Amino acid sequence: MNPPVHRLPRPVLDELAAGRGGPDAVDRLRAAQRSKALLLVRTLVLLVQETGHPDRAVVEAAYDVLASMHPDDRAAALGHPPVAAWAFGTASLLRRGEPAAAQPGMLAAVAAAAAVRSGADADLDVPLSAGTPGQLNLPGLGTVLVPAHATCARIRRAGGRAEVHCGGERIEIGDGPSGDRRWLPVPRLRFTRDDLPLSLLLDTRTWRHVPANGEGHQAGGVTDPRRWRHRLDGAWRLLAGCHRPVAEEISGALRALLPMASPPAGTRSGTFHHAFGAVAMSLPPDDQSAAVALAHEIQHLKLAALADMFTLVEPGPTQFFYAPWRPDPRPMGGLLHGAYAHLGVAGFWRRQRRVAHTRTERYRAEVEFARWTRAAGATVRVLAAQRRLTPVGQCLVEGMAGVLDDWAREPVTPQATAEATRLLDAHRARWERAPARTG
Repeated sequence: MNPPVHRLPRPVLDELAAGRGGPDAVDRLRAAQRSKALLLVRTLVLLVQETGHPDRAVVEAAYDVLASMHPDDRAAALGHPPVAAWAFGTASLLRRGEPAAAQPGMLAAVAAAAAVRSGADADLDVPLSAGTPGQLNLPGLGTVLVPAHATCARIRRAGGRAEVHCGGERIEIGDGPSGDRRWLPVPRLRFTRDDLPLSLLLDTRTWRHVPANGEGHQAGGVTDPRRWRHRLDGAWRLLAGCHRPVAEEISGALRALLPMASPPAGTRSGTFHHAFGAVAMSLPPDDQSAAVALAHEIQHLKLAALADMFTLVEPGPTQFFYAPWRPDPRPMGGLLHGAYAHLGVAGFWRRQRRVAHTRTERYRAEVEFARWTRAAGATVRVLAAQRRLTPVGQCLVEGMAGVLDDWAREPVTPQATAEATRLLDAHRARWERAPARTG
C-alpha cells in the first residue's frame, strides 16, 4: 500500500488562496488526505509491532485484508472521516508511549466494514471496546448488538453474506425487512438539488473510538435523521440554487455529519483537522443558518487539508491576536484559519444579498457582508505584516487580500454600513473589557 506523490499546481493554489478552488481543488485535497490516512495506518502497524501491543495479531490480519483490496475500496474505508481521526489519534498515543489508552484493534473493524461494503471475502477477529459494551461498531456501515460480556467478535464475509459470530450468537449483517434486528445501519442523509447531490452519514457511533485530540467536538444534541433531513434539505436547496460554486465544493468534500449540542442561540459548528470530510454541527434554527454554517466550514476543511501539504506558518514564539469573531485571542495559525473561513462567510452574504426576496432579508445580507468583509480584511492586513508566513502562507494571505479589497469597494447602503460598524465596534469593546488573557 504505497501512496502516490501529490502536487498542487500554482493555478489551483491561487484559486484556493482566493477562497475558491472548486471540485478540482477538492479532489486534489481529498486524494492527499487519503494518502495521509494510509501513511497513518502504516505507522500504526509499525508502532504496534514495536511496542508488542496485545492487538498486534488482529492489526496485522486487518492490514493484510486492506492491502488485498482494490485501491478505491481501501481508500473509501480509510477515508471515512472518523476512521482518519481515529488513525491519527491512535498512532499519536502509541508514539507517545501510551499503548493502554490506544485501540489499534479497531483496524479490524475498519477492514471488516470495507470487506462488507466492497463484497470482498474476509474472516477477521475484532476486539470489542470496553467503553461500548454490547456493541460492535463497523465504521461507516452500522452497529451490531452483541452480548454485553463479549470481548471479541469474529466477522466472516463469504458467498455474498456477512455474519458476526460472538458469544455463541450468529448475527447477519444486512438491510431490508428480513434483516437481523441486532444490526443497526448508520443513517444516511441524501439530497439532490439542481442535479447536485449531497450524501452525509449521520455517524455518531464511530466517533466514540476517536482518541481526544483537543479539537473539542463531542457528539450530542439532535440525532434524529428526520429533523436533520428536513433542515439540510432546505439548506441544500439554497446552496445549490444560489451559491453553486460553494455547493459544488461541499458536495465533493463532505461525507459525514456529527451532531453537536445546541448553544443558547444560533448554531455551533466545526471541522476536524484530521478528519477530512466531516462537519460537526448543532441543529440550525433555519435553512439559511445551516447554509452559511456549511459555507463557513468548507473553508476550514480546505485550509486544514492544504496545511497538511504545505507549511503555512514557520515555527516561532507563541503570539496571540485579536479576532473579530472570537471572544478569545488566537494564535497565528488560528487567526489565518478564521480569516479564511470568514472570507467564505462574507462571500455567502455577498451572493445572498443579490437573491434576497424582501427588504428585510436584503438589509441583513448587506450588514453581514459589510461586517465580515471588513473583519476579514482587517485580520488579513495583520497577517500580512507577520514575518513567519511561508511562501505558501504569503500566497494565501495575498489572495485573500485581493478578494477582500475588491469586495470592500462594492457599494453598501449607509444604514447597513452603520450597523456593521456598530457590531464590529461592540465586539472589540467587549474584547477589550474582558479580563487579561494569555491565550
